[in-house]
Amino acid sequence: MAGTLTAAVTVLLGAPVGLLWSALAPHSHVAVEAGGAYIADAETEVFIAGDGWFLGMTLAVGVITGVLAWLVARRSGPFVLVGLSVGGLLAAYVASKVGVRIGQDALEAVVHGNRQGTYVSNIALQAKAAIVAWPLGAVSAFAVLVASRVDELE
Repeated sequence: MAGTLTAAVTVLLGAPVGLLWSALAPHSHVAVEAGGAYIADAETEVFIAGDGWFLGMTLAVGVITGVLAWLVARRSGPFVLVGLSVGGLLAAYVASKVGVRIGQDALEAVVHGNRQGTYVSNIALQAKAAIVAWPLGAVSAFAVLVASRVDELE
């Protein structure tokens, strides 16, 4: 029960983190011309920076969820760890999808309407392995807190 609840609460945090990532991470520029649309700044660091923002944010939120899980449910040890791992992985996946989806409908309407110009767009997560940062941060924080308070477990 504790593991399922931990996973469910963690997954619910995915969408707000995705919205925050969308707001804070750098955006790319999409040029729409008569021949179609293309990314105007494909050779810049915007994609690396976007992945860095995602990695840093999900790692920080993972640490916070790990600390909160330890404060609330430390007696359920292994079940909470499984919940943090599975929930963190799913939450990071949700965050990556929500973050890129913001504003996409408007951009698609511009492209299909063939309105020429340069438009701002969110970027997709390029380093797919970055989704492990959330569960890694959560499990690490939980484990460090358990190790620091071993006397409470006996």
